[in-house]
Amino acid sequence: MTLILLIILIIGLIAGYRRGAVLQFMHLIGTVSAIVIASLNYEALGSRFYLVMPYPSTAQANAVLTDVGNLEYAYYYMFAFFLIFLVSKIVIQIIVSGFDYLQQVTSDGMIQSITGTVLGLIEAVYVLVVILFFVATIPYQPVQEALAESGIASFIIEHTFIVSDKLIEWIQVES
Repeated sequence: MTLILLIILIIGLIAGYRRGAVLQFMHLIGTVSAIVIASLNYEALGSRFYLVMPYPSTAQANAVLTDVGNLEYAYYYMFAFFLIFLVSKIVIQIIVSGFDYLQQVTSDGMIQSITGTVLGLIEAVYVLVVILFFVATIPYQPVQEALAESGIASFIIEHTFIVSDKLIEWIQVES
């Protein structure tokens, strides 16, 4: 799991370097916008998944998300959040790809590349935190063990600026 996460982070760094600061900033804003869109709409969709998707009755305690009270509802809400995030991210990505010409228009200075690299890493971490939270709600023991054993996954889940605390707050549901 750690190796996969490192590869994804390196891909984010490379993408940010190649895009440059301006274009990568637009992609980062798109990712944050997708998170906001998902946060505003996940509850309505999540409550409907309760009716159609069975939650495994053999589910054990979650080793990663220990602060979550009702894992069943957290699973439905996080699935809805992830689905809305994914659709929003794809739509926004298509829109932002119309601005790819900015990569050629802006100067190719080292500052642009370094700033783009940093912004690419930030975007990769924000996308990873959403994916990891979704994966953490899946009640499958090997997945839970892989997340618990990965130091990078635990760090991203627990310490991503603003998003980690908000995701925990959003998937909290009283029984």
